[in-house]
Amino acid sequence: MTGLPVAIDPLKLAERGSRLTGRLPLRGMSRLAEQCLEDKGDVEVDLEFGRREQNNRRLMSGRLQARLQVACPRCLRPVELLLEARPEVVLLRPGEAEPDELDTAESMVIEQAVELNRLVEDELLLALPMYPAHPEGQCPAGSTAAGAGQAKRNNPFAVLEALKGEPGKHSKR
Repeated sequence: MTGLPVAIDPLKLAERGSRLTGRLPLRGMSRLAEQCLEDKGDVEVDLEFGRREQNNRRLMSGRLQARLQVACPRCLRPVELLLEARPEVVLLRPGEAEPDELDTAESMVIEQAVELNRLVEDELLLALPMYPAHPEGQCPAGSTAAGAGQAKRNNPFAVLEALKGEPGKHSKR
């Protein structure tokens, strides 16, 4: 992997048919790092710039990947999240027509050089799940009180019901 530039001109990169590969520190992406328990680690970047064959539009596509430590909202314990984004973005000059509605790619108007960190961070934030939790059945908070059956497990008040029946487990007023 090679070092990456701080700022890029995606239009020029597309005209040249360039490719950027390397790593960017997560520490430099404050909005994404806010979602994590720690800002250690890197984001793997592999972006290709070129032109589409069918309509000759400038395009940025590729893969961005990062391993993040986030807090599970159910148990508040760390969970490792493999975050991957596969951007496909049509690059436009100001005033150029947007792609038609049949085009599934997003579009971005480029007026000046773009900070690569910010571009990568934006794409990863869009790929971040709304609820990054442990996989189903693997969350420590997902277990119910001992002795609670399957029917009670589906009831959100099953744990309270189990405690109610045990002396000394609830307060008296």
